[in-house]
Amino acid sequence: MTKKETISSFLSKFERDLKQNNSLPEALKITCQLINKSFEGYDWVGFYFMNHQSRKLHLGPYVGDATDHTIIDFGKGICGQVALSGDTYFAADVNAESNYIACSINVKSEIVVPMYLGDKLIGQIDIDSHVSNRFQEEDEDFLKTVNALIVERFPEIEDYIKTLI
Repeated sequence: MTKKETISSFLSKFERDLKQNNSLPEALKITCQLINKSFEGYDWVGFYFMNHQSRKLHLGPYVGDATDHTIIDFGKGICGQVALSGDTYFAADVNAESNYIACSINVKSEIVVPMYLGDKLIGQIDIDSHVSNRFQEEDEDFLKTVNALIVERFPEIEDYIKTLI
């Protein structure tokens, strides 16, 4: 199966499963688990959510190695940069990034895709890989779709975010 076919198949099943889940925290955790299992090189999968008042990101559900980075200042690291820019960030080689926060010596590349509720930036999905240059535009498109499906299914997501901050 090609990567495009894997993504298409995943999204069809994911959308159906998401509609059957009534718990946002559970849905986020399952999302991380499914993505991690379904895509080679998606070695750490997690969500960070924004507190605009304190200008900090708060870690939500994730799958992968434990991290000390449960709260990240806007602007710090790749996730913090996305919190400021609102744009996807590709790090083909995290060691070449001057603003990278090392989570694991095994991480070689990273993608961070913002999550929006309407026009408001509310969070992001963060994926680390143990493979250099792992992420391409099709990964970005895929992860944007995942984020949009979550927000569509759980429009009350901001209430959940308040429980993290």
